[in-house]
Amino acid sequence: MFFVGFNELLKFQKMKERKITNREKTAFCNREEGHFYDNKAFEIKGGKIQKISVAFSNADGGEFIIGIKDKKDEHIVNQRWQGVSDMEQFNFVFQNLIEIEPSINYSAEFLVDESNTYALRITIEKTQSVHRTSDNTVYIRQSAQSLPIKDPQKILSLSYSKGESSYEDTIVKSALAEDIFESKEVADFLHDYSPQSDSIDFTVNQNLVDRTTYEPRTAGILLFSENPTPLLPKDVV
Repeated sequence: MFFVGFNELLKFQKMKERKITNREKTAFCNREEGHFYDNKAFEIKGGKIQKISVAFSNADGGEFIIGIKDKKDEHIVNQRWQGVSDMEQFNFVFQNLIEIEPSINYSAEFLVDESNTYALRITIEKTQSVHRTSDNTVYIRQSAQSLPIKDPQKILSLSYSKGESSYEDTIVKSALAEDIFESKEVADFLHDYSPQSDSIDFTVNQNLVDRTTYEPRTAGILLFSENPTPLLPKDVV
């Protein structure tokens, strides 16, 4: 197993630290698990970290938070938070993410509550590769479950489907990222969105712009541009 120190991880991964209010913490703790979201207790094992990460990567992307107990294990909302005092206690998470093959695209954000304890939010991007855990298992996200795919033919079918690019994912060269994240439509949408997010983080995390170049995708323009028609190619409007 290959080990990387925490400071080295900070250099190579896009990690942020965000202070959250008690209201936001409650929203995170009470959020419903589903196709794009999951939360895990701090005691999660490495194999399950790889399982959920691979499942999101092989499906439509998603995010999970480590440091929040499951609702079935803790019925009181405010007691589900399992913040820890030191970010380095999450080192095992990154060690397990490194072992996934091929490498997944993810970003990490430390959520810090008003008592200065940390939970870790991992956002996984959808990719065009079929990913596997270190024990060579393929998983895919369906609803609120991460399910194994063992039939070679189904794995091959998944590989074919992930190699196809959709119209919604195409880059719109005639538009700017500001056409999405500075629009009135995205501001109105995020006004009632929980947990609270700013427009840039939301746009990037939802893959509405290219994470590297910030060039907008067709889906982002269609959803949130105030006037999408002039920005899209004439043959697809």
